[in-house]
Amino acid sequence: MLLSLPPAFWGLIAVCVFAAFTQPQFLSLPFLMILLRQAAPLGIVALGQTFVVANRSLDLSVGATIAFVNLIVSHAMWNGYHPAVPIAVALSAGLFIGLVNGVLVTVLRASAVVVTLGTAAIITGIGFLYTGGAPGSSMADVIKWLGRGRIGVVPVSGLIWLGFAIVAYLLMRRLTIGRYIFAAGDNPSAATYSGIPVNRTLLVSHVLSGLFAASGGLLLSGLVGVGSLNLGADYVLSSIAAVILGGAVFGGGAGGAVGTVLGAALLVMVLNLLTVFGVDQSGKLIVQGLVIAVAAIIYQQGRRG
Repeated sequence: MLLSLPPAFWGLIAVCVFAAFTQPQFLSLPFLMILLRQAAPLGIVALGQTFVVANRSLDLSVGATIAFVNLIVSHAMWNGYHPAVPIAVALSAGLFIGLVNGVLVTVLRASAVVVTLGTAAIITGIGFLYTGGAPGSSMADVIKWLGRGRIGVVPVSGLIWLGFAIVAYLLMRRLTIGRYIFAAGDNPSAATYSGIPVNRTLLVSHVLSGLFAASGGLLLSGLVGVGSLNLGADYVLSSIAAVILGGAVFGGGAGGAVGTVLGAALLVMVLNLLTVFGVDQSGKLIVQGLVIAVAAIIYQQGRRG
């Protein structure tokens, strides 16, 4: 029973205990609010990734989507427009990218890995053409407020993450589309014979992933405050890591919003704790890979047990 809990649950307890003895200030309210603000963009992107992973698929274009959203909202062409315009365009771009991925995967029955990698390359190329290789530095104050603002001591981005988590939970655990996603992910053939629209469900999963990636990219753009051609490059691995830490299993029809939220929180806490101890980027990648591997093994053994 205990092993059925997502690895992120136990990981968070272990990290908090370790931090309490080694870096007590790490668990102070101000620092936890900083971590919440940092985790929100990744947490939203990972929630979108949960839909496709639970459905036996994968979205490797989330990093490129984040970068493209950042280039859109930081472009000088929006000067004089209401902030809602670039926000709407950015979210629409995410929806369209997810739709393209879903159509290619379902209609052409192409590999999700190949399709989303190809989509990522195309999006990156379009981004370079759109900006001429020089990202903008003009961004509406409203967008910056979404990424950096606070209501009291609570980051606005953290509240937005909570909203997306509630929506994801309802979609996956309370609505029909969620039951379809898990059924199709667990056994596509049986789901098809049961009358479940497997292809349509997979298409919706990719569309949701694109929308959530664009939303996370919007918050990350507001946090950074300027355009960057490489923004979000590390979110592909990190979002998958958060989903796995949250209890998802590739091809297993498992996972959920709560587990992914815990996974994203654990990942951000571990990476920040490593920073406090002076671990460089290469060390962080090694630790991140080890955490993913151990979590996947432990959770698989728990499910079999």
